[in-house]
Amino acid sequence: MVPKRLPKFWTAGTCTYPVSFLLKIFIPVISLFIFCTVSCTDSTEQPVTKLYELNGQALGTTWTIKALSQDELDEKELQKDIVRRIEELEKIFSHWRADSELYQFNAALTTTPISIHPELLELLRHAEWMYKQTDGAFDPTIAPVVNLWGFGPVGKTRSTIPSADQIQQALTLTGLDKLEILSKGMVRKRVPTLQLDFSASAKGEIIDQVCKLLDRWGFKNYLVEIGGEIRAEGRGRKGNGWIVGLEDGDALNANGMVSVPLRNYAVATSGSYRLTKPNPDSNRSATHLIDPRTGRPVEHDLIAVNAFAPTARDADAWATALMILGPVKGLKKAAELDMVARFCSIQNGRIKISLSTAYQRLYSPINP
Repeated sequence: MVPKRLPKFWTAGTCTYPVSFLLKIFIPVISLFIFCTVSCTDSTEQPVTKLYELNGQALGTTWTIKALSQDELDEKELQKDIVRRIEELEKIFSHWRADSELYQFNAALTTTPISIHPELLELLRHAEWMYKQTDGAFDPTIAPVVNLWGFGPVGKTRSTIPSADQIQQALTLTGLDKLEILSKGMVRKRVPTLQLDFSASAKGEIIDQVCKLLDRWGFKNYLVEIGGEIRAEGRGRKGNGWIVGLEDGDALNANGMVSVPLRNYAVATSGSYRLTKPNPDSNRSATHLIDPRTGRPVEHDLIAVNAFAPTARDADAWATALMILGPVKGLKKAAELDMVARFCSIQNGRIKISLSTAYQRLYSPINP
C-alpha cells in the first residue's frame, strides 16, 4: 500500500560527535543494528504463554522471527510454512537466481508483451510510484548500471571503474519510461535489453508477506527481521512495543545503543558503507548505492539513513531513496511526507545526526 501523504511541517534536530570516537567502536558505523529483547515474565495487559523463535537463511542473508502466542502451535510446521513462503517469493523477486521470474524477465531480449507474476507486477507498480515521488532517484531499471559498476549478478567480478562513455551508454538502457505496464498482467519493454533490479524493495516486500502468513496463523504480536530490516506488530513483550536498536554515533556516545519501541511499524536502513570498492577516479570509495540519474555512486556526506514506515516495503524503498537524494533533498522529502527518518552524515570530520520532525515527535521524549 502506498503511504498516505501527510501534512507538511518541518524542523531539524542535529547533534555532533567526533569521528575518532566512532573509530574506536566499529567501522563502518552508522549501521542499523536491529535487536529485540523479550523477557519471560507474564504481562497482565497481554498474557503470553509461549515465545516462538524461528530463523533461517534467504536472499543472501539471515532472517529471524519472534512471535508471542497463548496457543500451542506446531512449531515445525510453522517453520516449514515460513521457509516455503520465503522461497516462493525469492523465486519471484531475485535478480540473482536463474530460476526466478525476474531473472527470466531480464533475460528476455524482446519488445513483445510479457506476462509477469501478479506479485512481481505489484512490486513494479510500487516502484513506479516511488520513481515519480523521487523524480527518478528510485529507479528499478538501474540494473545495467549496477552491473557495469560490478555490484550486480552480471560483472560482479569487475575490478575496473567504468568510463564516462560506458556509464552514458548504460544510462540509455534505464528509465521507467522504457517500460510499459499493459492490462491483464502484461508488460512490454520498449528497449529489449531493459532489466529490473528490486534490491531496494524486495526484501521489505518479503517481510510484509511473512507478516501476512503469521496473521493467518493467528499471531497478533510478533517481530520479523530479514538482513537488518524489521517490521513489528503488536505490543511486544511488555506492552509498549518491540524494542529495536539504532546503532550510530549518537547511540554509541551515550549508552551504546539508541533503543526505540516499534509497534505496527517497520524500519530499514541504507548506508554507503555496506558494499564498496576502490575508485581511483575519486577520493572516495565507490559504493553500491548508484544514483540512477547520474549512473555514478553517491558522493555526498550522508552515510546512512534509518527510514520508518507502516510497511517494510515502504521503509526499505524510502531508506534507499533518501540515501540517493542526499542530506539536503532527503531531509526535505522526509519533511514533505512527514516521514519518521534519521540521517547520519559526516561534515568537517564530525558525525552529524539529523532527525525529521516526525522522528522527534515520536521518539525524542524517549531518546532526547
